[in-house]
Amino acid sequence: MVELIHWSDLHYGSSEFRKEYFDNVIDYINDKKPDAVVCTGDFTHHGRKIEYKNVSELLRQVKVPTLNVIGNHDAVNNGIVFFERYIAPRRSTLTLKEKDIFILGVRSPRDNTSEGELCDEQIEWMTQQLNKSNEKIKVLALHHHLVAVPSAGHKRGTLVDAGEALQLVQDYDISLVLQGHRHVPHAWCFGGSILLYCGTSTSEKVRADDNPCFNEISINNEKLEVYIVDSLTLERNLLIRQDRGKIKYLKPRNDRINHIINSRIFQNFV
Repeated sequence: MVELIHWSDLHYGSSEFRKEYFDNVIDYINDKKPDAVVCTGDFTHHGRKIEYKNVSELLRQVKVPTLNVIGNHDAVNNGIVFFERYIAPRRSTLTLKEKDIFILGVRSPRDNTSEGELCDEQIEWMTQQLNKSNEKIKVLALHHHLVAVPSAGHKRGTLVDAGEALQLVQDYDISLVLQGHRHVPHAWCFGGSILLYCGTSTSEKVRADDNPCFNEISINNEKLEVYIVDSLTLERNLLIRQDRGKIKYLKPRNDRINHIINSRIFQNFV
């Protein structure tokens, strides 16, 4: 069995960052001792050196292998320089041979914009890494989305070259794609792959009725389970269960659609 913790969008330096949530997540990680922890970006809010310095000191409390990718807030103000100095390379890999899992982390944000793009050079690098990997379970981690999610606002959250990324996911049988950015916990099923999104784990920058949260993932042979864990209460709620390639449970996210359908404005047109 492989156990992962996926957290994202810490936003250290924002007025909405909550140290209490951060401490809760760290304690949860060190208590559970998963095989690896993946953070899908926005460690900082303004990409400032002091933010990187302070949050990197907090991150040292994690006592298990980690893979960290850069977010768009991290890339502003030439923040990629400090990301690589204090957090991680702009792209990296993590292989757990004994667990038969390979995790590929890439840079999706463009400098000083909220947009994301992998670009040809990085896609070539990704294929080189995947071709060298013999692990059964392959995981891709990035900040931006491959497919848009409901109730995430109207800003563009998908990659400019999302089509190429999805093609790569199919061609290399990537089991799981971990994403952050729009602070929405969600999952899409794409062929044999699961596209998994994380909410903001340590801030109040939530969407609608969501709570600050992170994802707890377990993979056992052909069975996958993901729980959303509340960063304040640590209450767990099942998001998705997949067994032998078939979805057994998927938490719906259609509150906005139901609201529109049942609203007075809509009813006036029928």
